[in-house]
Amino acid sequence: MAISSFAKILTVLDLFSVTRPIINVETICDELGLSKPTAYRYLKELVSANILRRISGTSGDYTLGPKIAILDYISRTTDPLVQISIPFMQTIVERTELSCLITYLNHDSCIDLHHELFEPFDVGTYGRGCPRPVYIGSSAKVILAHLPKQKIRDYYSRFATQLAELDFAIDETGFLQQMKKIKKQGYYLSEGELDPNICGLSVPICFSNKEVPLALTVLGSKNRFEFINVDKVIGMLQTSAHQIEQSFAGISESQHDGISTEVFRSASRE
Repeated sequence: MAISSFAKILTVLDLFSVTRPIINVETICDELGLSKPTAYRYLKELVSANILRRISGTSGDYTLGPKIAILDYISRTTDPLVQISIPFMQTIVERTELSCLITYLNHDSCIDLHHELFEPFDVGTYGRGCPRPVYIGSSAKVILAHLPKQKIRDYYSRFATQLAELDFAIDETGFLQQMKKIKKQGYYLSEGELDPNICGLSVPICFSNKEVPLALTVLGSKNRFEFINVDKVIGMLQTSAHQIEQSFAGISESQHDGISTEVFRSASRE
């Protein structure tokens, strides 16, 4: 099968979301502009690879298959970045009583790669694999602030309306100034951007000037943030981010071929 055809088949997976865990042929035809024979062929290929599963007793509904769960398990248990970061994240959670996330940029969304939770806290719209808009939240802002200037402009041109509605920036000049400020101060604190009751505090994890950084973030209720020493938490996050950077840099090149490195490098080419 040609790579181009395989890539087209994989676009079917983009139709799934938390709010739409089941799709059918009609969905594929309507949203991808495919004929029914082509849609059925794509479904057959995905089912045969265990990437999709047909739901028995339906007229042709499909959900994600067991291969997805297997790949997620492999990623969670072998990803070198996750394994390096977990001890630092657990220490952050224990000392701050805040939840902790590592987030990366994926095209027009931010996705959490791993999370460690402070038990009483419900992450809601956060958590491993949960995509969030790239124009909102502390993780997204601290990542965007470290992109090249042209890429920052590109993101602004796509999301200018949303950024204005959030009262973050009313024009490109204002957005660039905000990004410059965030990069200079080395962190970003969001208050109620994604959830009116939640604050997020993020610092960048920078592996090189050529790669898109990740965000190391703590989350907690607004009430909790009112009574913590934010500067002290920022210092702890920055120290942990630096230690994660150093630890990851020490991994051999063979380990760099893991899932995380591919994510970073593909994001850098966007």
